[in-house]
Amino acid sequence: MASNRYHSINEIMESQLFYQITTPPKKTQKAQYDPEVEKFLEIIEFVKENGREPQKVPTDLTERSLASRLIGIRKDPDRMEYLKEYDEIGLLEVRSKELTIPKISSIDNILKSGSSALLGDNLNNDITRSIFDTSSLQKVTTMPEYVAKRKKIKDFGKFEELFKKCHKEITEGKRKILTFKNEQDIQSNSFYILKGVLLYVEDVGERKKAKGKTNARLRCIFENGTESDMLLRSLSAELYKHGRRVTDNEDTLLDNVREDDVSTGFIYVLKSLSTDPQISSIKNLYKIGFTTGSVENRIRNAENQSTYLYAPVEIVTTYQVFNMNASKFETAIHHALANNNLDVSILGANGKMLVPKEWFVVTLEDLQAVIDEIVMMVHLYD
Repeated sequence: MASNRYHSINEIMESQLFYQITTPPKKTQKAQYDPEVEKFLEIIEFVKENGREPQKVPTDLTERSLASRLIGIRKDPDRMEYLKEYDEIGLLEVRSKELTIPKISSIDNILKSGSSALLGDNLNNDITRSIFDTSSLQKVTTMPEYVAKRKKIKDFGKFEELFKKCHKEITEGKRKILTFKNEQDIQSNSFYILKGVLLYVEDVGERKKAKGKTNARLRCIFENGTESDMLLRSLSAELYKHGRRVTDNEDTLLDNVREDDVSTGFIYVLKSLSTDPQISSIKNLYKIGFTTGSVENRIRNAENQSTYLYAPVEIVTTYQVFNMNASKFETAIHHALANNNLDVSILGANGKMLVPKEWFVVTLEDLQAVIDEIVMMVHLYD
């Protein structure tokens, strides 16, 4: 029925069908996050964007909230200790002690008050202190000398195939999308998902320790054709808040499936070998189907079945589906490609007119993109 047809990924994501796709045979562990860390990273992001700490300005409630939050963290040693590993710009190295300085109106006041009073201390017996001792004054927070920014990559062509291959392997189950846990997960030649965008860490530079923290300069390639040389700890903080990690490709899928993974069937893509000009003349014509058994067995008698246009077919590719409803997954693909549905009538071998179903005029690249997007959304929302 027309009311059940969807014409975009967004429509599918907003429909009951998406819930059905994402209902796996077994429950999967949901990603967890720490609200305390997330709120601190909001302050880091503000400082990066504005080049200064948030202030209690009366006209901006958001900035006032961030400023109050930062003050609260600095007053709590336990919170500072807990959050220091995420402090890539040194915000928590600032001393928050407020000074009480007496009013000075003459030289006599200075001589009478003494250096300790001027510094806001009660250290009258400390003869080593002087008016020139500034150790208790608040340090000025400075921005890092260099902040990594994304830029258009000139040699993206050599990475484009890597992204396509990774997407396909995710779809086939050869790679998994898992919760990002810590910076040790970040390695060279690995893939991650940040805010819904696939990124590839081509290289992790020399790991160096500074102030007890290990860091390294990375080369990150994003599937939108940009790159960044952000720091290891910066990417780790972003992935902790907005990302997932993608596992390495498993060489032999069936030998490496996890015990709790459940196979629910196969999505297959077929090409018709029909000699009928109505069919053979159509470029990029493919059938997209689903089976719980062997695809080879499913198409064994293709030339005698209307669903295969009474002609032999060739297997273009297959995807083994894990941990989601494969039948509903097939339905989602069909709905997403509704505008590409083959619209012809063919005279069948039995003399009756045949209106082909599950046949679509679409390039393999566009088909892969649709499958990738559905799989990506399923993993991001599970």
